[in-house]
Amino acid sequence: MEQLLKYIKANYKEGDPILLKDLKKLNMSYDNLRQKLKKLTDSEYIYRMTDGVYSYGNKSSVEKIIENRFIERNNKIFGYYTKNKLLSNLGFEVEKEIDEIITNDFSAIVREIEIMGVKIKVRHSKIKINNNNCYVLQLLDLLKDLKNFKVSDKALERKLKEYIIEHKITKNAIDKYINLYPSITFKNYYKYNISNMLN
Repeated sequence: MEQLLKYIKANYKEGDPILLKDLKKLNMSYDNLRQKLKKLTDSEYIYRMTDGVYSYGNKSSVEKIIENRFIERNNKIFGYYTKNKLLSNLGFEVEKEIDEIITNDFSAIVREIEIMGVKIKVRHSKIKINNNNCYVLQLLDLLKDLKNFKVSDKALERKLKEYIIEHKITKNAIDKYINLYPSITFKNYYKYNISNMLN
């Protein structure tokens, strides 16, 4: 138990989610690992947040758990928010719906799940998401889904430009993936003059 606690203290900050699947790389059997985690939980060194997720020191927020589970962990990006959550992050007022995430780290094509009382829709990515392409793919998904949103064209064009500049998205990066998206993506690409915003 002491060895596992020492590893957790060395590799996690207080309040960071600890995913059981990340601890499986340690040199111990699955049953032994579960027993040690239970002892640490019973001793209140760690908290069991939800199935397969623990937290050291302080309890993790559900937002942090969702992010670590499906979007980014150890500075590696493997998912992103899309649809209404993305628009909300861009500063638009949108109707509250179930947040949707596209991620590598999910085997089902799409499924609605609940984590600590919060419902989210998780979709498996057809394209492997990484630190280099995540913002490009997020932009293309937004262009694909625009018909579902009620936002001002002028305001959206301004926000798209800010997003492209902030994340340094280039024409070459767009060209690499846009052919993998449906025709509506091309239509909105030209409608909002995306090519004029790119380096």
